Amino acid sequence: MFKHIKDMEYTVRVDRPDPRFANLLLEQFGGPHGELKAAMQYFSQAVGCNDPKLRDMLQDIAAEELSHFEMVGECIAMLLGPTDNVSRDFPAIHMALLPAGPIITNSMGAPWTAAYIETTGDLYTDLASNSSAELRAKLIYERLLQQTDDAGVKDMIRFLLSREESHNFSFLQALETLKGTGTDANFRDTEFTKKYMNLSTGAGDARGPWNQGNGIQYEENPNEKYGGPAAYGQDLGADSKGEIGPGYSDSTRNNPQYTQPKAPTPNVAGQEKPVH
Repeated sequence: MFKHIKDMEYTVRVDRPDPRFANLLLEQFGGPHGELKAAMQYFSQAVGCNDPKLRDMLQDIAAEELSHFEMVGECIAMLLGPTDNVSRDFPAIHMALLPAGPIITNSMGAPWTAAYIETTGDLYTDLASNSSAELRAKLIYERLLQQTDDAGVKDMIRFLLSREESHNFSFLQALETLKGTGTDANFRDTEFTKKYMNLSTGAGDARGPWNQGNGIQYEENPNEKYGGPAAYGQDLGADSKGEIGPGYSDSTRNNPQYTQPKAPTPNVAGQEKPVH
């Protein structure tokens, strides 16, 4: 259930009309890293979330993203200024005929699409994706700050930017509670799990925590060690390691809270249940 309150979450103030910046701000209204995308992504994830605590968090943040969507829209409308006389040099062709308020596109006029939404059903994957989404939105707001001198607009953007940081922190903390579950589980028990393949060779080869330490084995020339011609129907032998480790289950690995339904007991001939 939704209830709309006419007050903004944070006061939106514009010092003067600026159609050019209004068009840039559309990126956070109907763009791939904008507020509508975030709200719809988190709501859709919440619907399929079986963890009541994480479901509550997703709903809280999704509702706030809708509030931010409203704030950005109000700001764009004020930046557009009077709408009874649109100049011929209006900076955004896709807004020239509909200047009374924002349209749900990005700053280039591309319409919003549900393809922006990333929802997998795996909590660990989704929360990691949400953290990245907040960082991308933060980056856009940081760049928008550089494109305006309007004190009121900058104040709103700083608020929104700080909320992106807050949401990112929440998602990262929630991820810590899911360590070892879903896609964070080490589900492939093979010799290749802890190997780093050096496949971009030559001057500039670098070493760091991504390819050394923590049990990582650095393979200098993996193609020479493991490569070879394709072999159809090759018998790996009885002593070869299986690709999938013990305890692997396709139906439950990605959702630890999911309980596999029991198959119905088949009727035995002569013991069919009576039909009423």
